[in-house]
Amino acid sequence: MMAAPKQTVPSKCLECHAELKTPVVCEKCYSLYPVPATVDFFGLFQLPRGYDLETQEVERRFLSLSRSIHPDFFTTQPPEVRQMSVRLSAEINEAYRVLKNPVLRAEYLLELAGGESAAADKSVPAEFLGEVMLLREEIEDALAGDDQPAIVRHQESTARRHAQLQERIASLARKLPEAKYAEMLELRQLLNSMKYLDSILKLF
Repeated sequence: MMAAPKQTVPSKCLECHAELKTPVVCEKCYSLYPVPATVDFFGLFQLPRGYDLETQEVERRFLSLSRSIHPDFFTTQPPEVRQMSVRLSAEINEAYRVLKNPVLRAEYLLELAGGESAAADKSVPAEFLGEVMLLREEIEDALAGDDQPAIVRHQESTARRHAQLQERIASLARKLPEAKYAEMLELRQLLNSMKYLDSILKLF
């Protein structure tokens, strides 16, 4: 039930010759195929590469793939088949984690377009860190003093800023991979900034 590992997957199953609707499993005989190096998360789910995805469609394809390659389905198969199933399940779970989250999806698209990763570039817009540090201090003081009006004010203003940042990230991510270098740099900095705002919102 497992085809020999290959870097590319044929259009038809090597075992039963049915048309392959996904790059990793034959839905007719359940032969498994390793994910080719040329297939990204979008290709794994047979979705167009782009920022705008329907969450329900991402989930539908994830569930369909998960059912077809779940390790429980291969418990009576040889060890190599079970191992392949476990590896594919892990890759599919990671793809789902990234594609269903707008920020992680933008991160992924940026790296696919050749932009810097968060590990390679941790920069944020000028003055941002100072503003966030001050905001955190004010929120912590408000929480310590149980200043409800201040808490509500900070929570609402931070949520608005978070939403505005998300809108700008979406706008830039939609330009990939044709975005200009300056736009890719801005996107990288905004994605880094989003992590700080996420941590702020967790204070409430």
